[in-house]
Amino acid sequence: MDFKLNSIKSKIIVLYVGIIGVILGILAIFFIFYLKSIVYKPIDANLKRKAIQLDKLIRSTTIRFSFSNALGKRFEIDLSKAQLWIYSSVYSKYYFELRTLDGKLIEKSASLGDLVLPYSKEMDEFETLRVGNQFVRMINFKDRDNQMIIQVAYNVKNERDMLLRFEIIVFSTLLFILVISGVSGFYVSHRALSPLEELSEKIKEITEHNLDRKVQIKNVPKELKCVIDAFNSLLERLNRAFMREKQFISDVSHELKTPISVIQMQCDLALRKERSGEDYKKALELIRKTISKMTQLIDKMLMLSRLEALDHKAFQDVSVRGVILSALTLLKHKAEEKSIDIDLRFEKDCFVKGDKDLLEELFVNIIDNAIKYNRENGRVLIEAKDSSEKCEIIIKDSGIGIDESELDRVFEEFYRVDKSRSKSTEGYGLGLSIVRKIVELHNGEIVLKSQREKGTTVILKFKKSTL
Repeated sequence: MDFKLNSIKSKIIVLYVGIIGVILGILAIFFIFYLKSIVYKPIDANLKRKAIQLDKLIRSTTIRFSFSNALGKRFEIDLSKAQLWIYSSVYSKYYFELRTLDGKLIEKSASLGDLVLPYSKEMDEFETLRVGNQFVRMINFKDRDNQMIIQVAYNVKNERDMLLRFEIIVFSTLLFILVISGVSGFYVSHRALSPLEELSEKIKEITEHNLDRKVQIKNVPKELKCVIDAFNSLLERLNRAFMREKQFISDVSHELKTPISVIQMQCDLALRKERSGEDYKKALELIRKTISKMTQLIDKMLMLSRLEALDHKAFQDVSVRGVILSALTLLKHKAEEKSIDIDLRFEKDCFVKGDKDLLEELFVNIIDNAIKYNRENGRVLIEAKDSSEKCEIIIKDSGIGIDESELDRVFEEFYRVDKSRSKSTEGYGLGLSIVRKIVELHNGEIVLKSQREKGTTVILKFKKSTL
């Protein structure tokens, strides 16, 4: 189990431990301050009582020694009073000092020895200070009647030692919990991400040779299952596309093989021995005709390639009537050769958003099929209906038709219905593939209806353009 700082696992662990650390840190600080308040609260109350007691003694004592306050008033304190015995020994934990309001020291207890309690006007009422080598809790009690400051302090070494031990225990526990959290977080994240690592390994095993393989993982989490399903769906689409490409290449190779063989054969025959001018002419005519068919095939393939890279931003408002008339102009001679009657019915012109050249190619392919697979003296009906949202074009012929069982496959590349249907006509099976792609690129719909010997009907629907 490796640990990298830029991995999802490490980020989860850092986030997990960080959140726990922040929460426990806040709780630890809260408990420490709460314990301090519990420890110091009775001490502070005791110090305040003793400060008030000293203040009362100053007001009522008999003469033993005297001093003057800032106002020049004489005070006398009897240090033999029973209330002051706790300040008399250097071993006592209690201390006091008397100061004027400006901070001048007047008197201090014998328990302080050579030490002096610090004082400044910025001090709070209660302070925890270091005096010599010991810590004391001190009150600054201001007696404004007698214009003096009474400082009473208590040695809190034991209390501080207790608080320090508590802090050490708290932060040691916090550190221990963080370590345990980090280890458990690493274990949990490893268990949680192990399906992802397994998925990664299975994906690495997939190549162009096994795109039909599906990724399957046991006991996969719900969140990852949707990812696996989506990936398997992607693999399925890629496999279909890859198989179509392989089939397309195979079909192209097959289609080009025959004309190339014809050209090669004609060249070999022409070069094998001396021929007459008429023989050379026939060979060249056959080669020219074969090259023309190859050119048509290449043009169709280039059209399919162009459709893949079409930019929808270049779409413009196109007149459906206009592109149909342009297509009929290109196919007029074919219709006349078979005496096909073309009946054009338009309620009114409608406009769609699209590429004019591609839409013209669309109608050329459909109408060309309607003529090519029609009977002599047949009929082609082209009808356009304009609704509030869509433009519907119906192209119906009286031709030989297609079996219903083959309707689903006629849009496949290089697919030809059957030999009897295509025996008398030339084509490569790319026309309807191009038609379908053009319709899809224009977000349209195409429906093909046909019956053997009863003709074929093509229904096209496009969303109207808002001019």
